[in-house]
Amino acid sequence: MIQAAKAANATIVDVVFHQFAPQGVSGVIVIEESHLSIHTWPEHGYAAVDFYTCGQNDPELAHDVLQKALDSKRYEIMIINRGILPSNDPS
Repeated sequence: MIQAAKAANATIVDVVFHQFAPQGVSGVIVIEESHLSIHTWPEHGYAAVDFYTCGQNDPELAHDVLQKALDSKRYEIMIINRGILPSNDPS
């Protein structure tokens, strides 16, 4: 996750992870631009990752790093533009 944040040109502020027994992990990388988070279910071969950001970060570069690190054979990417968007109101 740290390497993914760095690959996306994010500025890391803090890192928190929790290892579950007997397996699985949840973690968050707090970045100046927002955060990256991961939740894993190894017993199901599943991980959910979120990359919330503003600014000039590149979440797809983070994805490339994580996909290789997790040796993921199947994945889904969903990009959602959120926040305050420019108005088309001429006034």
